[in-house]
Amino acid sequence: MVRREWKHLSGTGCQMFEQFPPEVVEKRRKLVPKMKDAKKEGKRSWIVYDTLYVDGKPVKQ
Repeated sequence: MVRREWKHLSGTGCQMFEQFPPEVVEKRRKLVPKMKDAKKEGKRSWIVYDTLYVDGKPVKQ
């Protein structure tokens, strides 16, 4: 519940960050360069948990 209300913390001095297990952090770290390359090509790309999405479709590694 609290994670969905993070927008209301703006300006209060409180912050909220997502925390992932070390395995997921490592996987995300490897996906960031691929995400940046896709953005340079003009594609929409983002990472959800440990999955890279490019133009709305999950990318297999």
